[in-house]
Amino acid sequence: MSKYIHILILSLLTYLLVYVLFIRSCSHERAIKASLSDTELLVNEPFIFKDSTRGASHWKWEFGNDDQYQVQQGEYAFNQPGKYRIKLTVDQKHEKYFVVNVTKKNESADDRKITVLAPTMAIQDEYIVFKSEGAANLYRWEFGETGLIDSREKDPIYAYTEPGSYEVLLTTDKNHYPIRHQIEIVSRYNDNDSSDVLTLIGIDIKNRLQALADGKPFNNNYNYVLSRYLCNDPNTMIIVNNNKFNDFYSYCQGLRITGQANKTAIENVVVDTNADENTSCLSVIYVMQNDRFKGNKNEAPHEIQ
Repeated sequence: MSKYIHILILSLLTYLLVYVLFIRSCSHERAIKASLSDTELLVNEPFIFKDSTRGASHWKWEFGNDDQYQVQQGEYAFNQPGKYRIKLTVDQKHEKYFVVNVTKKNESADDRKITVLAPTMAIQDEYIVFKSEGAANLYRWEFGETGLIDSREKDPIYAYTEPGSYEVLLTTDKNHYPIRHQIEIVSRYNDNDSSDVLTLIGIDIKNRLQALADGKPFNNNYNYVLSRYLCNDPNTMIIVNNNKFNDFYSYCQGLRITGQANKTAIENVVVDTNADENTSCLSVIYVMQNDRFKGNKNEAPHEIQ
């Protein structure tokens, strides 16, 4: 009887040994000790990935977007929103998975990229409005003609005195490098006598418009420009400060209203004719004006009644 008990005990010990060996062989799929610093991320937000599995000698991190690194630990950032399944393979056979959620950051006014809004082509001596889009506190504009800082305003106005290709630089307290904008300045007039004629016409119209802004009789000044230079077309285009478009009649009516407060100053007027048509009628009038009357100290305007 004791012989059978001995055999039974021996069998149990053998079974236990086999069981332990089996468990150890299964545990060869050892637990991977890996982690991510965060699984809820924003686009372009870096996070740390690392593995501290004991005895490991080879790592392969796959980030679910064709990117992969063969390092034990490192830093990574997703540049697109979405849900990603990260796979870690240790020693080419042990695997562990992570799921991360990447969302797009809601941009505030301070986060928006600073950009320059301005035409890519303009006319010599034409007043151009340069606008900066985005939030900043300090502005430094270089228009490329003087080699100096030309303005520290947010939305400055500038006129190039010479034709050519210029690179405009805008530096703010929100960008590390200057924002660049290319602009081509074409010659305002042909090299003939008509340039002087158009200049005189611009001065004449400027004085008439200033008279309207000063509250002088409307019909006399309006009809003078309409019949003399516009071929009686009240719909002739007026471009104010290079960004506001109007017809001649509506623009003059507006001057008539603001003229009651005597607060509008006409700084400069540039005119143009349609080169494709054989006519002396003006096709467009460029007006540069300010809301406050500053006057031109270098040129006293004609007194028009």
